[in-house]
Amino acid sequence: MVERPVIILGSPRAGTSVLGRFLEAHPAMTHVKEPRLVWRYGNDGYSDLLGADRARPDVIRYIQGKFDDLVKAAPGGGTLLEKTPSNSLRVPFIEKIFPDARYIHITRNGFDAALSIRWYWLNFTKGLHQGRQGSKDSILKQRLKEMHPRQAPYYAAEFLGRVMPRIGKDSGPRTLWGPRLPGMREMVRDMDLLEVCAMQWRTCAERARMDGMAFAPDRYLEVKLEDISQEKIAEAFAFLDLDFHPQAQTFFDKEFTPRMNESRRKDLSALTDEDRMRLRRVLTPTMDWLGYEEPT
Repeated sequence: MVERPVIILGSPRAGTSVLGRFLEAHPAMTHVKEPRLVWRYGNDGYSDLLGADRARPDVIRYIQGKFDDLVKAAPGGGTLLEKTPSNSLRVPFIEKIFPDARYIHITRNGFDAALSIRWYWLNFTKGLHQGRQGSKDSILKQRLKEMHPRQAPYYAAEFLGRVMPRIGKDSGPRTLWGPRLPGMREMVRDMDLLEVCAMQWRTCAERARMDGMAFAPDRYLEVKLEDISQEKIAEAFAFLDLDFHPQAQTFFDKEFTPRMNESRRKDLSALTDEDRMRLRRVLTPTMDWLGYEEPT
């Protein structure tokens, strides 16, 4: 059975993939990236905001077994490293499945994250060619690998929505993307898409922090994407009782630093005053709590 897994928390587009790249550099880690349908087994008709009561015995056995198989089949160490942004909404659910899990929560300025989330909504909700970022598999192949046969009816409509031609609309999301909040379909129907993206960021950030603060310091660590440095990554490794690994240094020098030196706010100049007001209404209280200011 998987013991002491490492669960990366964070909203979509907040840096969960970057943090995973750093931590997977250590040979002790087996990185499983966004197995969305594994986590949803037995609760496919619900949103991603799952409480502990949804972790029924059959669900616990299935999810534990799937991750155990994934870790055993992978080369390298036996410590599970997992990142799925939707897990930010269901920490009590995860606790019932992996009661000894350790959590690292990465946050990002809500304005930057919401704009990036909107870009993904508009570009990754159609067609089947785009799988998980960095994966060579199509989204269909990726999901079929992780799907139990009993889950197929729940996701048939989602796949059809990606490929069926649209009537009367040429833009906008084809299907849902990212963490499924309660009432998501109604939100997409009734709200501006940018507000929906801001709600995804806010709900993930708030839930992850509120639940994480209940843990002892040896089980929950929080880091800002904007503060990532060699020292912060070394702190994350130390939190996991591991030494800083040279491959993490290579990633920091050759990929992460050049990327961070590029402009991360190229979309802000295109924001209208109305869009800024939409974002402020949703984001400001949570950004204040996390120690962020509105970017200019």
